[in-house]
Amino acid sequence: MNHELLLNRLGEKLGLPLVFDQSNQCMLLLDEHLMVSMAPNDQDWMLRCMLTTVEPEIEGKTVKRALQLNHALNELGIGHIFYEESTRALLYQVRIHSPQNGDEIFEQLTEVVSQYEQLYTDFHQNNLSNEHVTSLGGVYYAD
Repeated sequence: MNHELLLNRLGEKLGLPLVFDQSNQCMLLLDEHLMVSMAPNDQDWMLRCMLTTVEPEIEGKTVKRALQLNHALNELGIGHIFYEESTRALLYQVRIHSPQNGDEIFEQLTEVVSQYEQLYTDFHQNNLSNEHVTSLGGVYYAD
């Protein structure tokens, strides 16, 4: 099934008219903070979620936290966090391997959004705690 048709089916499931823009991505704004970019990549789909901007005054703490969470995500095989230098942003990325239908994308998107909400909350808490890594089943390192 081609990517446009898959996106159309996903849109039907969500009750939204979804299309890829000129840069071949579709943006879903979930609320005033959460945004998911979906883009085809060969036979796969890449989902990217904005976590936070790396502010210079807490850069060390933010990067350390990202590495801790990234380790847990990697251990569980549920995506990874990467740094986009042009925007100084940390993004959560998940690959959907060769989706076959809109239902499959919907199910995986639902899981990604749930994980994204947890990660976003973790980065935007006043005190960057280790609770989320524990909830992922990961290992974290004491300060």
